Amino acid sequence: MKTLVYGFIFWCGTSIVQADVPALDTAVETGGIKVEFNTISNKGTIHVFRCELCTKSNYLFSQKPQIIKQGKVITFKAFMEDFWNAKYPTLILDNENLTVLKVVY
Repeated sequence: MKTLVYGFIFWCGTSIVQADVPALDTAVETGGIKVEFNTISNKGTIHVFRCELCTKSNYLFSQKPQIIKQGKVITFKAFMEDFWNAKYPTLILDNENLTVLKVVY
């Protein structure tokens, strides 16, 4: 009985702590993307297709986002040559200004 009471107290305590942690980033899964990048300004735009959770049709980045392909980090140059092959890419966005931080596919 003692174990049951301690287990219940522990479960209640951890669920309260978890509820108070705000999310730092937002992830949105898309059906496809098109990327435009200006090498002079190092700024770009990612146009999203077939995205139910997206609040905009394109998302900006002011510095090259981190690119993760099949669990491995790849260069931005390799991504620019391969982004159209991405199936259901996920964009990790900054919560405050919705700029792209990472692209995962």
